[in-house]
Amino acid sequence: MSDVEVILSTPLARFADGETRFRVPAGTFQEVIDEVYERHPALRTRVADSSGALLPFVSVYVGEDNIRDLGSPDVAVAPRSTVMIMSAVAGG
Repeated sequence: MSDVEVILSTPLARFADGETRFRVPAGTFQEVIDEVYERHPALRTRVADSSGALLPFVSVYVGEDNIRDLGSPDVAVAPRSTVMIMSAVAGG
């Protein structure tokens, strides 16, 4: 299997037709996130700004590694990895 599992936080799932888990082809992180946006276009503006940079309140993990700590969107995402896309939840 050459796919990665994408897991969305519940607040983001409403922009993905309610899906919280789905699979996309493995590749670089940029290729994976582009595939996520192709599958669910409404997620793009909820996850990234117009230049493609992740919004400050969005956290993305490849396995247990924060994508911001990996230094580049060209980092490889191995088959059978998990990519978690999470947004902060306001409240109190």
